[in-house]
Amino acid sequence: MTAEGKTLKEDYKWQAKSQYKKKPLKGELEVWTTLYLKTKRKADIDNFNKIYFDALSGIVWEDDSQIVEHHVSKRYDAKNPRIEVEVNIIE
Repeated sequence: MTAEGKTLKEDYKWQAKSQYKKKPLKGELEVWTTLYLKTKRKADIDNFNKIYFDALSGIVWEDDSQIVEHHVSKRYDAKNPRIEVEVNIIE
């Protein structure tokens, strides 16, 4: 992983820890992700998954291998680029 990638992953971890105050989820998970990008530049949505899935491991879920279903969409917000993640436990 590049230095830039490591820095981004650490930022994602810090953001997750500051927003998610519960114990990591157990069991199979369904994840809904909305990527809010700053610009409409060409960006493949599948390139974003690995880094934030790994960053949220041990914080939101125990391990990203628990994710059995993933829905992702891409939007644009020049003033507030972000990643919004909703997680549901599959019963």
